[in-house]
Amino acid sequence: MKTKDGLSVGKKLIIAIAVIAVILLAAYFIIAIYFKSHVFPNTYIQNVSISWKSEDGIEKKINSMLDDYTLTLITREDETEIINCADVGLKYITDGYGEEVISAQHVLTWPAHLFKKAEFTSEFDIEYDEKLFDDVINGLKCVQNTDVVQPEDAYIADYVSGEGYKIVPEVLGNVIDKDALKKTISDALMNMDKEVNLDEKKCYIEPEIYSTDDSITEKAAYLNKFTDTRIVYTFGEDEVVVDGDVVHEWMNVSKKGKDTFVKHKFLFRILLTTFCLLFRYFYVQCLQKVSKYDTIFRSRKFVTTSGKEITLNEGDYGWWMNRTAETEELIKLVKKGKQENRKPVYFQEAEQYGANDYGNTYVEINLTAQHLYVYKDGSKVLESDFVSGKNTPDRRTPSGVYGITYKERDATLVGEDYETPVSYWMPFNKNVGLHDAIWRNKFGSNFYKAGGSHGCINLPFYVAEKIYNMVEKGTPVICYELAGTESSSVTSQGDKEIAQFVVDAIDRIGDIVPSRKAALEKTLKRIRDSYNGLTSNQRKYVTNLNKLEKAEKDFKELK
Repeated sequence: MKTKDGLSVGKKLIIAIAVIAVILLAAYFIIAIYFKSHVFPNTYIQNVSISWKSEDGIEKKINSMLDDYTLTLITREDETEIINCADVGLKYITDGYGEEVISAQHVLTWPAHLFKKAEFTSEFDIEYDEKLFDDVINGLKCVQNTDVVQPEDAYIADYVSGEGYKIVPEVLGNVIDKDALKKTISDALMNMDKEVNLDEKKCYIEPEIYSTDDSITEKAAYLNKFTDTRIVYTFGEDEVVVDGDVVHEWMNVSKKGKDTFVKHKFLFRILLTTFCLLFRYFYVQCLQKVSKYDTIFRSRKFVTTSGKEITLNEGDYGWWMNRTAETEELIKLVKKGKQENRKPVYFQEAEQYGANDYGNTYVEINLTAQHLYVYKDGSKVLESDFVSGKNTPDRRTPSGVYGITYKERDATLVGEDYETPVSYWMPFNKNVGLHDAIWRNKFGSNFYKAGGSHGCINLPFYVAEKIYNMVEKGTPVICYELAGTESSSVTSQGDKEIAQFVVDAIDRIGDIVPSRKAALEKTLKRIRDSYNGLTSNQRKYVTNLNKLEKAEKDFKELK
C-alpha cells in the first residue's frame, strides 16, 4: 500500500523513527553538552541540592548553606549574644570546587542521574573577614562590659573566735580574656558550632588561687590545727586558758592568698618553721601571765601559833615554773592542736595556790622561843623545844619559808670542823635542816646563843623520829623570829633516849655480804664510835650490843 507521495506506509514509519532517533540523539548530545558546565540532577552536597547548577551556582549554593548559621555565646552571667555569618563575612572557601564537581561527571551518563541520587560529602574550609571579625568582637557586650567585677584570689580570712580560720572563696569576676575569646570564637566558627560557653572555654581572666587548691587548704588546715588548741591551767580558783583566741595572735597570716606563703609549698614550710620560732618567743610571753602564779621569793603573811600575824620575806618556798621546759611542752601540744587541762612543769611546787601557798600542813619554827610546832591539816600534832644555830652571823639559822628538800636515814653531816652522824636528816635550806642530836641532853631556853648548832635545828632523838615520819619532801618549813616570845622552857634528853640512837643504828646494820663491804665498813665504824662516845650509864641502854659485835666479827671474816 502506498501513500499519495508514492511511499509505502512501512517506509514512512522507518523514516519517522529515524527522524525521531536523530532528534533524540541530538537532544542527548545537546543535554550532554549542557552537563559539561552544569551539575547532573539529583546531585546533593551535604544534603543540599546543587542539581543543574553551574560552577558559580554551585559555590553560591554552598555558601547559601551559611545563611541560617548563627553562633550563640553564653556568658558567665548566663546571658547570650548572637553572631551571624554575615556579621563576620563568614564563607566557605570553594575556589575551583564547582569545576571539580562538574569535571568529575561523565556527561554521556546523564540520563542515569535522572533516577539516581549522587551525594558529595566534601568538607570545606571556612574563612571570615578579619576586620569584620575584630569589629564584632569589640562590639560584644561582654567585652564592652561597664559593670566590671575583677577576679580575686581565695584567701584565708582573719581568725574568728570559736570558728578559727576560714577560706574566703575566690571571686571569678567577669573580665574577658580577649585573646582567649577571639580564639574560642574563631575555633567555633571554623567548626560551625552552634553554641559556645565562654566560661567553660576559659574566656575569662581567672583568679590565681581557688578555695579548693591544696596550697591554701593545707595552710588553713595547718593554722586551724594550732587554733584548735585548748590548754587550761588551773591555779586554785583561777584559770588561764591558752586557746585559739591566744594562739592566733602569734601567727602572721596574709590577708590575701596571692603570696609566696601560699603559692610555694617549700617557702610555706620555711615560714612555718619561722612561725615556730616566733611561737616560742610569744609563748614565753604568754607564760609570763601563767607564771604570775609563781610564789617563790615572794612575801607571805603568816599567823603564828601565838596568834600574831607576821610577814615573811625570805625563803625559797613556793611555786616555781620551769619556763623553758614548759615552753617546749606547750609548743608540742599546740602544734598537735591538743585540748587538755594541764599542770605546768615546775622546778618546785607548793602545797596549794593562793596567798597562803604553804597550806595547812607545815613545820613552824619560832627561833626566838626555840620552840617548834608541826601542823597536819590545820591541827597541831607535835611541838618541841630545839636548839638552833649559834647566835653569830656565820651560824645563825635563817628566817623564811622553805620546803623539806628530802629525807634521809643514817646520814653524816660534814662541815669544816665537824663530821657528825645522825639518824634522821631533813634538810630544808641547803645544808640547814632538822635532825636528831644525841650529843645534847637539853633543848630550848637560850642554849643556842652560846652553844648553838651550825644553823641546823637540833632535836631530841624521839622528836626527830616523829617529825621524820610526819613530813614529806616539799613539806613547808616556816622559820621566824618574834620578839616577845622568848621562853625559858627546857626539854631534856635522857641517857636512854641518847642511847636509842645507837640501838636504832645497830638494828639497821643489815646483811653482812660482800656486795655491801665498802658501806659496811663506814657504818660499823660510825656505830662503834657512837657507842664508845656514850657514858657508862648510857651504854646500859644499848641492849643489842651483841648484834653489833656479831656484825663486826662477820665483817672481819669477809676480809
